[in-house]
Amino acid sequence: MSRKWKQSTNQSTNQNQADNYSMKPADRDPERDWKSKPDRWAAWEEASSRFTKQTYVNEPDWSRFSDPRKRSVWLKELGWKTLCAALLFAAIWGLFQYDNSWTKRGQAFVKQALTDEIDFVAAAAWYKQTFAGSPTLLPIFGQKPQNAVGVDAEVKTAVVAPLEQGDLVRTFAELLNGIELAAPSASPVMAIETGRVILVSEDQASIMIQHANRRVSIYTGLGADVKVNDWVEAGDQIGTLLKSNTGSHSLLYFAIKDNDRYVDPLDVIPFD
Repeated sequence: MSRKWKQSTNQSTNQNQADNYSMKPADRDPERDWKSKPDRWAAWEEASSRFTKQTYVNEPDWSRFSDPRKRSVWLKELGWKTLCAALLFAAIWGLFQYDNSWTKRGQAFVKQALTDEIDFVAAAAWYKQTFAGSPTLLPIFGQKPQNAVGVDAEVKTAVVAPLEQGDLVRTFAELLNGIELAAPSASPVMAIETGRVILVSEDQASIMIQHANRRVSIYTGLGADVKVNDWVEAGDQIGTLLKSNTGSHSLLYFAIKDNDRYVDPLDVIPFD
């Protein structure tokens, strides 16, 4: 009687285990299966003769290389891609073999695409405007609850004065859109921070530089040493003050626009 009861119990237990393993992968709980196994790593080494080993990681599809039909499709795709690349290379090579008006325009476009630097300032401004803030790091799960930690993703760059020996002549309160600085004629004028030159006006002796965070710096009263689309770093010389006809000193008009609004440069740049 006891032997029959034990045999019935074992059959019932085996049947329950078989029912658990016969469930669909979508209905099973991976964590529960992992904890219920006596040897949790054994399933990775060998499969049971009665039950099928279950995995929750998709294996790579090697059939595309063993199946003749799939391999043929893959080789055709590779052939078409190689042919397109060869035709593109031949077209560009032929473009530089002739000196017509339309080929010169194409040559200029290819040279510009290969030599121009990527506008990271515009990309950074787009990222900040699109995602509206910096990313957040999630805490590591542990026994002690922790709050999410915010990360300041704004790029911190150095800011310098446009003139090393400049004296403040007219303040922002007087001009309402900038300040005037006086310095010896032919003094070098520096970029206040990293940015891209977006305007050079010889008539008005002005230079405009686009910086990160939609900030623009404006310099007037200097001869330009840079051209449009040049990339400058903080402290790089962008020009020299024009010579004055009345004395040994010249004036530099300097302004900063932040989000299309003029701000006081004294609040942004440390002047001596």
